[in-house]
Amino acid sequence: MKKILILIALTLVTLATLSGCAPKPVVTKVGTASVTSIQPTAATAEAAGRIRVNVTTATVMLDADGKFVSVNFDVAQNDSNFDVTGVVTKAEPAPTKKEKGAAYNMKAVSQIGKEWNEQIASLEAWMIGKTLAEVKALPLVEGKVAESEDLRSQVSVRVGDYMAALDKAVAAAVELQDVAKVGAESYTTIQPTNATAEAVGRIRVNTTIAAVALDKDGKVLHVFFDVAQNDANFDVTGVVTKAEAAPTKREKGSAYNMKSVSEIGKEWDEQIMALEAFIVGKTLTEVKALPLAEGRVAESEDLRSSVSIRVGDYMAAIEKAYNAAK
Repeated sequence: MKKILILIALTLVTLATLSGCAPKPVVTKVGTASVTSIQPTAATAEAAGRIRVNVTTATVMLDADGKFVSVNFDVAQNDSNFDVTGVVTKAEPAPTKKEKGAAYNMKAVSQIGKEWNEQIASLEAWMIGKTLAEVKALPLVEGKVAESEDLRSQVSVRVGDYMAALDKAVAAAVELQDVAKVGAESYTTIQPTNATAEAVGRIRVNTTIAAVALDKDGKVLHVFFDVAQNDANFDVTGVVTKAEAAPTKREKGSAYNMKSVSEIGKEWDEQIMALEAFIVGKTLTEVKALPLAEGRVAESEDLRSSVSIRVGDYMAAIEKAYNAAK
């Protein structure tokens, strides 16, 4: 009997010890943001006009000490062309710089003989283990890593937009527990309109950004959507009349002015947050099972009372982000 009591006591002590030593949740912060620039060129008799829209995205994971655990940069660079009569001659979305890989063809003209994806991978790797303050202390000259820095042998591209996007991503980071993977991708569509005597032509570039944080079972812990929607205008002579980068839909908030025309009386940011909330806790398969009708949540679904916008681009972007998570 005495031995049994001793065994019971030892078991209780062991259980108490194990419960006291249970692993604590690993806390990290994950954030995504973008910056946009537009490079316009007027049309001439010799060459087509061009609207180039560059959407630079940054997704970061930070540890409890604010050091970078992972950094992911990409650029959705899209060119559209028009002639001297204001007719659009090209308006097709392109793969991102990261998706293009060696096909981006920077290596041949690079002063260090490295492709864009090689350089950006080196920049991302250099940031790991550093805080934002340490990263921002990197000496730059005219937007490039100073030649006195070792990193210059690996990164000769201008890094200003990457630093700006990184800064915004850290500021937007949210605290999460037990993140196993993080992924971020974008999906772009272009809406072109020819110029006429009555109205200017327009190139509208919509870059939908999606980022996800997943747990070990592949369920979504966090999802982030945004759209960099940028318009550039030109007239019937091929002269560019407007080419200014705009805030993203998320940054605009209520200034996006969807609420007054929404069939459910909700602003874009309200609807996108409802969609994000719906996705959290689900696998990609469960997310894709959401019934849609003509790109919208089916009216039979409860979510339709909170999300009436077309969600096709968001679904395409989140699938890419989910599959790219690492």
